[in-house]
Amino acid sequence: MSLSVEPREERLVSVLTKARQRSGRVITERWLATAGGALVVAGLMLVIIRWVGTSRTVLVAGQIPYVVSGGLLGLGLVFLGGFLYFGYWLALSRTDISRLETQLDDANATLTAIADLLRAGQLDGNDRARVTRSSSG
Repeated sequence: MSLSVEPREERLVSVLTKARQRSGRVITERWLATAGGALVVAGLMLVIIRWVGTSRTVLVAGQIPYVVSGGLLGLGLVFLGGFLYFGYWLALSRTDISRLETQLDDANATLTAIADLLRAGQLDGNDRARVTRSSSG
């Protein structure tokens, strides 16, 4: 059973569209930043609260549950939040890079058009002076 490429692609697109509509949740950069910041704050609060509990307990055996429940869980939340925020930063970097690539392509196209006009001699003396001043300054 061999399907041609176009019906298979259409079927794939329709299945993926249905799956996206079914889940209804899309993780955006804003969610990564919000979740990352909230987890870091929650982890730090947990560590501080458990530190206060540990400092008020005299026996080491009584301090161990505070360290395990609060300290390690709090550090885990801080690291998880940090990773989510790093993901947010990477997503923003990727967006900025693609925008800069688009601007660079536009600038290259403009410079190529100017160079072609200069080679063809279609710019008069005033235009050449203006182009020379703007490129040097």
